[in-house]
This record gives sequence, structure tokens and C-alpha cells, in this order.
Amino acid sequence: MSQHVPPKSEIRMYRPQVEKSSLDRLREVFESGWIGLGPVTEKFEQELASTDLLGKHPVAVNSGTAALHLALVAAGVPKGSAVIVPANTFVSTASVALQHQCRVILADIERATGNIDLKSVREILEAEPDVSAIIAVHYSGIPCDIAGLNELSKKYEVTVVEDCAHAIGSMWRGRPMSESPHIQAYSFHATKSLAVGEGGCVTFPDAASAERAKRLRRLGIDTGARSWGNPYDIPELGFKYNMGDIMAAIGLAQLEGLQSKLQKRRSIVRRYRERLAGSPVELVREADDSDRSGGFAVPVLVKDRERVRKELDSAGIESEIYFRPLGEFPIGASRPTPVAERFSRDVICLPIHPLISLEEVDYVCDRLIECVA
Repeated sequence: MSQHVPPKSEIRMYRPQVEKSSLDRLREVFESGWIGLGPVTEKFEQELASTDLLGKHPVAVNSGTAALHLALVAAGVPKGSAVIVPANTFVSTASVALQHQCRVILADIERATGNIDLKSVREILEAEPDVSAIIAVHYSGIPCDIAGLNELSKKYEVTVVEDCAHAIGSMWRGRPMSESPHIQAYSFHATKSLAVGEGGCVTFPDAASAERAKRLRRLGIDTGARSWGNPYDIPELGFKYNMGDIMAAIGLAQLEGLQSKLQKRRSIVRRYRERLAGSPVELVREADDSDRSGGFAVPVLVKDRERVRKELDSAGIESEIYFRPLGEFPIGASRPTPVAERFSRDVICLPIHPLISLEEVDYVCDRLIECVA
């Protein structure tokens, strides 16, 4: 074990960065006289589409939660049907299904990855005839078994929506997220790898669905037949989910440094795993050697978590819990998920952001191993 290097200040869980070029981009938006949904949002979408770090045909919206709900609507998930959701996720993943007037069924998770357990999903599909969709979460950026989900989708004729809130830059079986055949929902919240404060996008494997989603995100308004006597049509009612040019301008600036920040996150994840390997700390990690985490969080599993977190806090180290199991909340889902419940009692997420140094990572690991031992 290396000698402790006390931090100069508290090692924070997250430290969101905003590129300096944001100021110039924002000035251009303000001087243009238009700050709502407009040309800058369109340019942001074009830039998102040019990278393989997320899905194809992106539609920018005002939150990751809006992206998830819009995904269900655009996929044609029937109201009144059932949606399978992993028990280990943020409440948004379930709340959008309820918002869509669907019943939520909780699937258990894999302890090793924190991701949805396809065996649990298969048991539900065999027992519940009204399931229309599965929302699979790439927990902490660790990719789910997308190929396995695709097989279940075809066999049981259900829609798969990927909750990619943590998964910008993740890779599954050596393949980028842009190669997934499913609709994907991303978050650009302040803590995420691509942070604009509030925002997100939903991506589609086909352009036609994306065009429909662009109408739905702005109340369903279609200006295609606009004339002097007819400002717009609304062939289908939608929602007020659109992103505006202010957030899009910040997003464009954030894209400039995204690749280097993702590389730094990966190096931090790698350092944590190297230092904690062989220790009493149980790692949560990818299922396959060719998978790559997007590095949103570094989850580990420990015994006596409350004591460990308090000792880390005393040492100047912030930590977080992702997540409490959804069955503890009033979502009307009561199916037992014992692995997720145990996971939620043991999990700690360790600090990660591009400004953390590898020496600070070593310090966190040394203190954590001491606490656990």
C-alpha cells in the first residue's frame, strides 16, 4: 500500500466543468435576438450525430427524463400495458412509464454489474402477457447486454428502450453506442459527462422516428404547411420538452473537450480498479473484457457501508449511493428483487471527475481499504 497523500481540500464526488468557449457561444445566441428552440439547437443535434459516443438521429430535449418519456411515446408503447424496469435505477426510469399510464414491473439486477438481469426479465415475460417494453439502464456507464436484450425483444415482440443517462462513451462488446438497434435516452445533467446543466436527447435507429419526435417535443406542432392563413398544424398532441438555443450553445462548447474528458474518466476508473483489485472491496464492473464503461461513477460494494462512508467523509472524501431500490417508493411495483435490495445496502460510488488526480484516487483507495479492513 502506498503512503497516504492527504488531499489539499475535500475530494468532491463531482466537479462539473464548463468550457470557456461557452461564453462566446452564448454571446452569439444573445446577440442573435433568439434564445429558444432554433438554429443553435439544430447545430448541436448535427454535432451529436457526428460522434459515435451516443446513438443515431439525436433529438435534443430539456432533460433526460423527458428523453425517456418521449422514447416511450415515439416507440408506440401502448398505454395500459406493462413496462419492465430494473430495480436499481433513478426514479425517472419508472416515473416515465407511470406518466405514460403504464404499469411498472421491477426486474432484479446482476450484482456483478449493477445492470438488469436478463434471467429476471425472461421470467417476467413468461409470466406477464401484457408487457410491451423493457427500459434497460446502463448502470454507472457499464453497458448492459444489448445483444441479449435484442434477442428478447424479437422473441417476445417487446420494445427495448435504453436508459443511457450514464452511458455517453460506453462501449458494448467493443462496439460504440451508435451501433445499438434500440431507442436510447441520454442525460446532459450537471453531473454527467456531457453537462449543460439541464438537458438531454433521445436517439433513434431511423430518421423518420426522429422527425416525429422533433414534432412531439414541441407540442406536436408541424409548420410544414405554414401559410399566411395557417401558422401551423397539430396532427398529434405532444409535450413541451424541447431544448433551447442557450443550453444548446453550452452543449456545443462541451462537445469540444468531451473526448479528452472521457479518456480521463476511463483512466480514473482503471486506476481505481488496479488499486482495489485483490482488496476486501468488491468491484462492480463490465461483464465482458471488450465492454467499456463511460465512467459516470465508480461503484463498489462493502460491508457496514454507513460506517465506511462516515470514515471516508472524515478523511475529506465525498461518496454517493446509486441507488435506493425502486420498490421502496410509491410506484405500485411490489415484485421482490432481492439482489437489488442487497446491492443497495452495500454500494458506494467513489469520486470521479476529470479534475481529480491519480494521486487523489490512490488516497481514496488507501483510505477505503483501511475502512473496510
